[in-house]
Amino acid sequence: MKKQTIILFICLAMVCAAIGAAIWLSTEKDRTEEQSTEQEVGEQAQENELENEHGTNSIIYFEGDVPPADPLMVGRWTSMANASWHKVYYDDDDGEGHYWGKEWDEADDVLEEDLSYHGNGWFRWVKSNDTLYEFSTMDFRDVPIAHIYYITVFDSMNISMAETNKRSTHYFIKE
Repeated sequence: MKKQTIILFICLAMVCAAIGAAIWLSTEKDRTEEQSTEQEVGEQAQENELENEHGTNSIIYFEGDVPPADPLMVGRWTSMANASWHKVYYDDDDGEGHYWGKEWDEADDVLEEDLSYHGNGWFRWVKSNDTLYEFSTMDFRDVPIAHIYYITVFDSMNISMAETNKRSTHYFIKE
């Protein structure tokens, strides 16, 4: 082979290698950016744990001053689907960012007077924007059970809340 042909093949091989390296670097950069984005999303999810608390039974604790109870929420409410089911939301806080409330169903032969203070039927609650968190303690170990609702209608006389599993919606009217 002639010397010029060999030089041409060597140059062609170098160009092909450079193109291959550029393509490989480009895909590595995209892969690195995807991993970085996934890591940032994970960190953001941890920072926004209050908003993404829907899969846990843990109680949300606030540091510093307890946020005031929503004044429209405070009061006694009756279910529009079951007139014997009642809820009361109080504005007295537990010092950890929650307020006390209680619920009972007179159809189950339970009256408000039957509920022992901070026992069965009582729950802690906090409202954050359009999300209502209720934490009941239903057993002797004092384990909180989370009930988290998305509020769809809310004014001084009506509230509609959908369970996070979207299986049911509850409508209440203020007494």
